[in-house]
Amino acid sequence: MDNRTPPNSLDERPRYMQIQAVLEERITAGAYPVGTLIPTEIELTQEFVASRSTIREALRHLSNRGLVDRKQGIGTRVISSGAGSRYQQAFTSLEELFQVSSETYFAVLSAEVISLDPDLALQVDGSSGGQEWIVVSGVRWTKEGGRPICYVQSYIPKRFWPQIAEIKEYQGPFFAFLEQHSRTPIEEVVQEIRAVPMPPDFARHLGLRPGSWSLQLLRRYITSKEVLITSFNWHPSSEMAYVMKIDRTGRSDRDAP
Repeated sequence: MDNRTPPNSLDERPRYMQIQAVLEERITAGAYPVGTLIPTEIELTQEFVASRSTIREALRHLSNRGLVDRKQGIGTRVISSGAGSRYQQAFTSLEELFQVSSETYFAVLSAEVISLDPDLALQVDGSSGGQEWIVVSGVRWTKEGGRPICYVQSYIPKRFWPQIAEIKEYQGPFFAFLEQHSRTPIEEVVQEIRAVPMPPDFARHLGLRPGSWSLQLLRRYITSKEVLITSFNWHPSSEMAYVMKIDRTGRSDRDAP
């Protein structure tokens, strides 16, 4: 039995748009549930009798519509059953988190040294307060000239102040830069997610009304010796969807290279 989906000669749209429409219909109908991986690029080229570049274009448009999230070496994961304007994150490893940072654009607004009060110190590194840390503040965008995703405050040990000019220009994740310079690998990342009021100044930078709520993602990147960086990410609550897949079997489906 031939299960391939050949080109539709009556459909005048470009082939990638035809394929995109079929895949989107399957996602909406639940054939590919949220959190699962859709078939690999090779499997789709065989099913749709199309080139790999055509398949990739179709998947790119699905990603732009907020339906799937693509990670090299992982595959294409469904993150929403309906297209929308929400920003969505889906990752299961530090490498995937690295890619999320690399595929967006971060604009630094300020960098300064501050003394942590007890409440902030407890969140940053679990200490009692009084220590001096660098705080780098800025806005993460979908791309340069795109739309704002979140307001970010990153707390970095003061000893990295000589590298602050490099850090401000760095477009990858700060944790990777600090890990490289400290020569101490990050062993774990602890994440806390909570709903909190968006600070008025942050809301202004994100184009939100005063009094808006946020989904705050707090991440501590920890080595064997210390907290290397703590990052607060303030997302508009109505525009952020956090997707996590927990595989009880430990198996990992990966797309073809």
